[in-house]
Amino acid sequence: MKARLRAQIRAARSGRVASADWVERVLARVPVGSVVCAYVALPSEPPTEAVIEALLARGDSVYLPIAEQGLTWVPAAASRPWQAWGLRGSCPVAPVDLPPVDVILVPALAVDMTGRRLGQGGGYYDRFVPAHPGARTVALLWSGEVLPDIGAQPHDITVDEWVVADE
Repeated sequence: MKARLRAQIRAARSGRVASADWVERVLARVPVGSVVCAYVALPSEPPTEAVIEALLARGDSVYLPIAEQGLTWVPAAASRPWQAWGLRGSCPVAPVDLPPVDVILVPALAVDMTGRRLGQGGGYYDRFVPAHPGARTVALLWSGEVLPDIGAQPHDITVDEWVVADE
């Protein structure tokens, strides 16, 4: 079920544009002064570049992942231009130990009505989020990606809330 659902969602994602208030709606979920684990969106994902820049501009500490055998993190401010390396690229900045995390912006293909998340299938966030139980988790989605059933399994994380980019 998950493989088919992932394929359907990926096919429906092309050409989408975030609404004008997208960044402000994401920022509303993040208290000022937070330590935030964000991510550089893939081309089909809800955009995160402006979100990251806005978080940095207001003084939040933002960390970006490098996905290798797990997630390692680099400070976004030190890794500019982070747009050039992205989630899977090479990064000239050495990974750091994370301070206590306040908010995790979580990539997702979909969530169900209870917040269970359907990710890309690598399990990175399913392993990372439980290690930070005090952090608020916010999934970033496109419209139509909040579904009644995603075929959730016990290892799939539940996010605290979600923001839809094109509403």
